[in-house]
Amino acid sequence: MKYKQIIQHDIHSFSSKSKNSDNESYILVDKRFFHINDTVDFNLYFQDGASHMTLFLQKKSLIHKSEDAKIKEAKNLYTTLAEQKRYDLFKNTHLDEIVQDKALSLDEKTEIIYESTVELSNTIFENPMAKENIELSKEVINPLLKSIIYSKDTISSYMKIIEYDYYTHTHSLNVSIYALCIGVALKLERSLLKDLGQAALLHDLGKSKIAHDIINKDGTLTNLEYKNIQLHPVLGYQIALELGVKEKNILDGILHHHEKLDGGGYPDGLKGEEITLFPKIIAVCDVFDALTARRTYKNAMSSYEALYIMKTQMTRHLDLNILNKFIETLHE
Repeated sequence: MKYKQIIQHDIHSFSSKSKNSDNESYILVDKRFFHINDTVDFNLYFQDGASHMTLFLQKKSLIHKSEDAKIKEAKNLYTTLAEQKRYDLFKNTHLDEIVQDKALSLDEKTEIIYESTVELSNTIFENPMAKENIELSKEVINPLLKSIIYSKDTISSYMKIIEYDYYTHTHSLNVSIYALCIGVALKLERSLLKDLGQAALLHDLGKSKIAHDIINKDGTLTNLEYKNIQLHPVLGYQIALELGVKEKNILDGILHHHEKLDGGGYPDGLKGEEITLFPKIIAVCDVFDALTARRTYKNAMSSYEALYIMKTQMTRHLDLNILNKFIETLHE
């Protein structure tokens, strides 16, 4: 989301119902979400001059053909930071239309969906104990899943725009995208796919309970710091329970995504077939995204380099059938 601060020099150019202050904050909106017959539940503004905003469309307005033409002609449109939640809700309800919009290329669709779901994911990880997070996580998964089912080329399109800097919320979103691609390739039922995506999105929720300086430490962790990191699957599992997650598959994916086939993982040291499908899928996606992420202390690996390491050095840790299916998905 791009933010822009504008100083209001002429308050009279706004509607009398506007509650904007003399130092209001504005956010740039994506015009591709607006269509004829949409009702816009927030004010829209355009920049009039170097530092002045003018009301373009008042909230509760219906977009007619004439307004639609003006929206397309406008260089940039904005809403206020105070109305961001309404704008986000508007986008969420229109993401399905984005998937089906024939006027947009596949790359444009994935860009819109990714940017929108990044914002939703960020909201979850900013306040991990919020009760609405479970419904919010479902809102993240639905457009991702529909876009992946829509075209076999979607994964390639997502990989063009996935940012390779490591942040917990973008990492979790990336893992969710990869997991859904594997799930679709494995021909899992729709309900299982939704659970898989949700488990992958929430798999690192427990890191919110770990000290920030440990999570973001440059370089090697001490033994004590590593033991703290190893607590995050159990902490995430506990958070998910407190939020009301009851699906065993989702809880298992969160709790056991760091288990290894040879029993050397954590928290329970499970081996082989003791590890269920969701943790095995999430483990592959988790490792791949971690290897291809750029950190302050290491450069990002290419996809080829990461997959080569996973195939040659992690055969005792990762399920090779799932890894091979992931490789097939990436190279279709």
